Amino acid sequence: MSTKGESKSSKAISMPKQINLGRKGNYWTIKAKSGPHDKETSMALGLVIRDFAKVATTLREAKEILNNGEVKVNGVIRTSHQFPTGIFDVVSIENQKLYFRILLDDKQRLLVKKLDKNSLEKVSKVTSKTMTGKGIQITTNDGRVYTGVKASVGDSLKIKLPEGKVEEVLEFKEGAVAYLTKGAHCSEMANVKGIVEGTARRAKLVKLSNEKEDFETIAENVFVIGKGKAALMEMH
Repeated sequence: MSTKGESKSSKAISMPKQINLGRKGNYWTIKAKSGPHDKETSMALGLVIRDFAKVATTLREAKEILNNGEVKVNGVIRTSHQFPTGIFDVVSIENQKLYFRILLDDKQRLLVKKLDKNSLEKVSKVTSKTMTGKGIQITTNDGRVYTGVKASVGDSLKIKLPEGKVEEVLEFKEGAVAYLTKGAHCSEMANVKGIVEGTARRAKLVKLSNEKEDFETIAENVFVIGKGKAALMEMH
């Protein structure tokens, strides 16, 4: 008799490359469900709690913490150990005064950075823009959908947590501060110095500058996080 639905388990040896865990230490790992982040850019909340934040030592302990409603992702209680978390998400365990933000390392792998205090904001990148019966609708990298917000693809939204209200549109333009999500400069912050529009044969290019050098990358690799000194300080 055939099995219905997708597998709920995953072998550690075949873990997605964005998850930086030893593949030989354990036979099984935690597989993220479908959710706000796709499978190529996320990891399960159970891994965050057990393997990165070290709040639990076993999956049983991690499930107990989650079932007790102690864990919030972006200010919302999450109880599933398979809930997907991705870049710039805020994971908080308030009764233990532990707060974390999901970032990237220089090899495009997700990491969990401890924060000194809980963050009540995050940034999301606008990935698509469509016309609907209710007006122009934009969608972000973490599955948020807004209507009536004036933003273009490539811009970012500063979002208040947990309401999800857009506080500010961070435009993708010269002078913006960007976080690099792919390429040789992945996980670095840089200032946008110029944008070269793409053609049918070439992707849009972005000219950037950091404290060490000037360089270029494609627009897909650029995630605007602020402007000037107003960029999120937790990135440092």
